Amino acid sequence: MKAFSKYILLGTLMGATAVAHAQDSYDAQTMANSDLNGTARFVAMGGALGALGGDISVMSTNPAGTAMYRKSDAAVSVSELFNGKGAMSHDGTRFSLDQGGILIAFDMDNPTNEGLQFVNFGINYQKKRNFLSNQLTDVKNLNDTFSQTFQIADLCNLSYNNNYWGTLTDMSASKDGVHTGILDETGEYGYAGIPAHDAYYEKATYGANSQADINLSFNFNDQFFFGASIGVYDIKYDRESFYQEGGVDGNVYDFTNWYRTEGDGFDVKLGFICRPIEDSPFRFGFSVHTPIWYRMTDSNGASLYLNDEFVTSCANSEYDYNFRTPWKFGINVGHTIGQNFAIGAEYEYQDLSTCHYSGIDGNDVSYFRNTNAITKQTLKGQHTVKVGAEFKPIEALSLRLGYNFVSSPFKKDAFRTIGYDGIYTETDYTNWGPTNRFTAGLGYRYKGGYFDIAYQYQMQKGDFYAFDDVNLAPTKISNNRSQIMATLGFRF
Repeated sequence: MKAFSKYILLGTLMGATAVAHAQDSYDAQTMANSDLNGTARFVAMGGALGALGGDISVMSTNPAGTAMYRKSDAAVSVSELFNGKGAMSHDGTRFSLDQGGILIAFDMDNPTNEGLQFVNFGINYQKKRNFLSNQLTDVKNLNDTFSQTFQIADLCNLSYNNNYWGTLTDMSASKDGVHTGILDETGEYGYAGIPAHDAYYEKATYGANSQADINLSFNFNDQFFFGASIGVYDIKYDRESFYQEGGVDGNVYDFTNWYRTEGDGFDVKLGFICRPIEDSPFRFGFSVHTPIWYRMTDSNGASLYLNDEFVTSCANSEYDYNFRTPWKFGINVGHTIGQNFAIGAEYEYQDLSTCHYSGIDGNDVSYFRNTNAITKQTLKGQHTVKVGAEFKPIEALSLRLGYNFVSSPFKKDAFRTIGYDGIYTETDYTNWGPTNRFTAGLGYRYKGGYFDIAYQYQMQKGDFYAFDDVNLAPTKISNNRSQIMATLGFRF
């Protein structure tokens, strides 16, 4: 078991103010990260259209990319997402409206081809992230030695010594003469854990982070392109989990947890693209995204059963707070060969350790200062590489391929911090590794209309911990999912 002195330190850190909050670094990276999503063309080319432009979804990455348009465009995209076997009575597949938008191109009718050529204005809805995931895991390596109850017992001892009980400790320990039975309360030195034979964990997450971008872009001399987007965001995220553990004492207990967060936010995105050689199609660009400023509302609850008998439950009231994502910076290159081949590449960077929580109207300054310090200790800078290509064997038909690499958001040996006086009842966490996405698709054009389809396969592995113990080897899990999507559009 991790040293008890560690829990004293964390109890001091998180318990400096006796308040009930649930936010932490693991939720921060969930809210700050994005999927590869948009039009089917954008997805099929790995999202590497920042310098190539000419797709309505680029207003969410490099807003200058819409300045490449010489005609107006309208498009809508839908998909089916597959994430293996369902969990917690939820399906493993989900239909989704992923994109819908319109862009109007205004030709400045400049006969000299110098100066301002086009001013383009667009609005686009896009699914920034689909939170669908399912996990069913037999927890490994307990070996009649380890147990979630050891971590809970340490926290209960802190609650007892500080005379303040958080949700998890209040549910798990003897209080007001009520014994839950999952801890050993017979010893001389307070609460103690009970080693476990085995454990099982199940979790489902669902909901989405949706964004709407309002974009304005400018084309100068068909050589310099500028753009800006204002993004408006809406988050709805739900998580349900079930943990069952069988102790060496013959008892079996179940923790069922639920967590919900909702919020809205906004950001500003700026972009630039240049063709440095006037008679060459090669172009490069860069983009800067401000943080997304969110106003969030959390709530959560849990139920505890022992040997299939109900013991206790809780439902915590809603709590409002502010959350800010990192700045994001991107560079892009693109090149076309004739009318038949295009290739693009991008690099993006964001420092997730700078995710920042704060209270409403300056409340709970000490708590959020400590939460932000733990976030810096847990998360790190994240790198994203995108490449994509498009080939037209005939004018009406396009073939596309793409690839994404997204580095892990977690520092080595990261772990979830649970305050003894907080409302968190979930001790589990997963240190996810890098994400690899492979994409392919095709498109068909007929007069002004077009129809595109894309397939995306995402691979990610992680180290799952049902609870925090330095000597417990992680259980290896994966989060692999696939997506089939289609876009119907019209240029006019």
